Amino acid sequence: MRVYLDTNILAFIVGQDRGSSISDDVKGIIKDYESLLLSSCVCYGELMHLIQIGKVHVPGCKDIRRATDEALRRLDEIGVSMVPVTMNHIRTLIDLPLYDDHRDPNDRLIVAQAISDRIPLVSSDGKFTRYERYGLDFIQNRR
Repeated sequence: MRVYLDTNILAFIVGQDRGSSISDDVKGIIKDYESLLLSSCVCYGELMHLIQIGKVHVPGCKDIRRATDEALRRLDEIGVSMVPVTMNHIRTLIDLPLYDDHRDPNDRLIVAQAISDRIPLVSSDGKFTRYERYGLDFIQNRR
């Protein structure tokens, strides 16, 4: 199974709780050797930002540079592949509605990638359910 992992899932994987905020269903997907784990380059950028501003702490890493390197190492170790944004993703983004309470451009681009590539998106963000009518295959991490 191919899946896109949202930023919050990446943060749970590398962060201080080391996955304790990931549901058993999502842990099963991540640990399944047949799963192809993908994540948008946007999610990687968001994760590095969250580490730099101190919202995600990588255990054993007090230095920010070391923490970002360790986070990238851990994601590589479990087999997460970074996916670049393409023109096709941008075209899908253009067709997505702007909701008053969900205007985050990064979230919308991540959703557009998953829709465009026809790959399920795994996230804890319940607001993503509203994009299912636009073709999003959404797997919610229910903690």
